Amino acid sequence: MGSNGTAIPNTNTSSAAKHRWKILARALVGDLSSDPDDRIYSVRRFQCFGLFQSHVVEDRRSSDADWFTYTSQEFENLNLLVRQLRAESTVKIDSLLGFNNTGNICIWPSEEVMTHHCLKDVNWFRNKSVIELGGGMTCLAGIAVAACTEASCVVLTDGNGDSVKNLDLMINENKESFSTTAVSSRLLRWGPCEAATDLEARFDCVLCADCFFFDEGRNDLVDLVHSLLRPGGQAVMFAPHRGPTLQAFVHLASDKFDVKVTDHYDDKIWKLHQQMKVKGPEEYDENLHYPVSVLLKKTGCS
Repeated sequence: MGSNGTAIPNTNTSSAAKHRWKILARALVGDLSSDPDDRIYSVRRFQCFGLFQSHVVEDRRSSDADWFTYTSQEFENLNLLVRQLRAESTVKIDSLLGFNNTGNICIWPSEEVMTHHCLKDVNWFRNKSVIELGGGMTCLAGIAVAACTEASCVVLTDGNGDSVKNLDLMINENKESFSTTAVSSRLLRWGPCEAATDLEARFDCVLCADCFFFDEGRNDLVDLVHSLLRPGGQAVMFAPHRGPTLQAFVHLASDKFDVKVTDHYDDKIWKLHQQMKVKGPEEYDENLHYPVSVLLKKTGCS
């Protein structure tokens, strides 16, 4: 789940942010007690679909973070070094205030699936400019595109300064994999007070995973994606339904984009999804855990 970087006013929204963080913190330390808001914000019951293999680099362990190798039997040229914070070092409510950063801890299913989706069609990215929004500590999809395709440039972004520092470390560690692709990271939040004029109409593709569910950021995300894309550009987005939140985003986006929403976008992931559903909602709740594909296309000269 990416941290969307939406600025949160210093009112009662800060208490809402604390509550979201408590939900995630509770899950990370193994407390799966029920809470009504878990139906939207999710607990970490379901980890991933197992689309990639990750192994800790034993001699790179530290007190607050570990380095992992990410590889894939399906995509043999994928070989990334990914730095992830340890859960026990990140359950700090105060670090959440000021922006939504619930995605900074771990790689969530939507990011995993979006990465897999991008690597299935590497030729599409040739000579294209790409930006990932709200990619948290890893921007896994964006950095995989940078390493495994011939994209002209990839910009990795998040609204959390610590995330951007982590992205800088990852870019440096993986730079030998970036052949002809220019790769950079930057702090990018969305909202009326967050200017990104230097990025307007620069990108052929926007990547974004699981950033639809905060009510206060949905309009701003639609506006930002529209401003970043060139005419004809596409936003590749994945997120679970999370109650009405995905549909609310799609409704807003339909005013500015051609929108295509797809549940069955990949036979392998669909089969895994069906297998997980059998386990029941206590372990796998498709409302929270199954990423839906949302494709936005910017048409004409708008």
